[in-house]
Amino acid sequence: MLDRVLSLLRRLRARPATREDRNIRRLMAHTGLFGVVQGGVITFLPVLLARLGASATMVSLLTSLPALLTIALALPAGALVARWRNLVRESARCFYAIRLTYPPIALAAALLGPSAAPALIVILWGLTAIPGTLGNTVFYDVLAEAVPPRRRAAVNGVRWALLGLVSAASVALFGQMLEALPWPYNYTLLFAICFVAGLLSTYSYSRIEVPLREPGPCAKLAVRLADLVEPLQQPGFAIFSVVTLVMRWGLFLPSGVFTIFLVRNLRASDAWIGERTTLENGALTVGYYLWGRVANRLGPFRMLAMANVAVGGALCLAGLASVQTRWFLFIGALIGGFFVSAVDVSLFEWLLAVMPADERPRYVAVNTLLLNLVAFLAPLTGATVARWAGIPAVLFAAGGCLFVSAALTLRLQARRVPARRPAAAPEA
Repeated sequence: MLDRVLSLLRRLRARPATREDRNIRRLMAHTGLFGVVQGGVITFLPVLLARLGASATMVSLLTSLPALLTIALALPAGALVARWRNLVRESARCFYAIRLTYPPIALAAALLGPSAAPALIVILWGLTAIPGTLGNTVFYDVLAEAVPPRRRAAVNGVRWALLGLVSAASVALFGQMLEALPWPYNYTLLFAICFVAGLLSTYSYSRIEVPLREPGPCAKLAVRLADLVEPLQQPGFAIFSVVTLVMRWGLFLPSGVFTIFLVRNLRASDAWIGERTTLENGALTVGYYLWGRVANRLGPFRMLAMANVAVGGALCLAGLASVQTRWFLFIGALIGGFFVSAVDVSLFEWLLAVMPADERPRYVAVNTLLLNLVAFLAPLTGATVARWAGIPAVLFAAGGCLFVSAALTLRLQARRVPARRPAAAPEA
């Protein structure tokens, strides 16, 4: 896998002769630079809140507040981006707006006290969902226009591998940097590096060349609401939604308290957290490569059930960890990272199987809406449970949800219902 990544990067060093090659080079630059952001701000922002003394509910809002705004913007965003002609230019402006929140977050952490900084940071981070929802709505359209179908699968595979490799390296280096420098200069420097990397990443994205699009008609609100309800009436998609609802509840339940568990319960340093996350990202990268090669042989149902059991076991293992046995988290990172990639691969295949080929955008929109509904409710529920029963109880409950999801997957496998019309073979 690493040889494939390096081979493609070597080919990209040659001067691109076609629009297609230029787009691939810019996508790779965009992805690699975003790996720095993912290894920095996205990984260590909840750690920053935990070290500022934020409550479990406050840390959970890092996930819940953007999810709530995404739900609220789902319908207006679709109507707004339908009027965009230059998809790359308009979406790049949205991604620039997200990066511009990094300096205020860094200043809030450095200048405000623990009583005010966490709330302001959460609000600023939540507001990034507004441009993020708009930009992400057209990102896949941009990708589809930028890279032809015959090369899209290979390019996406290398992009994901590159993202995992850069993120793994970045999080390890950032962890050591945060440990070596004094507060608040360590986190200020982290946000500064990620701000520059984010701007360069968005600049590379803004240079992608795709044709202009004619603005589409804007459907009425009642029609758009009916479009969201209708897919849930199809048996195949309904079964998929039930299984993924239970699974996602387990995945999101500890998302707001896990960092607090590392910082306060296990007394882990930033360097230790960086090492654990590096191990997890490395396992994730290897997993994407290997599971993609065996997906057709195993099938999405068996793969998803097996992955849910493994990730659920990793969460339960984390719940057993203490200061003396926190090395359990390294084992859990290896297992979780490797099998979470199997979850992604199997869900992609299953979702394709239950979507009519000509109605995919509508089904993807409903799936995204359900995902964000869980992302809003589950972290807040986890914070409430942690307040009364402790964080290990949340981890055990999350593992139980994944075990139930695995059982549902196997139980409903025999009752699976295909899409109403055969779906065309996926291009990527």
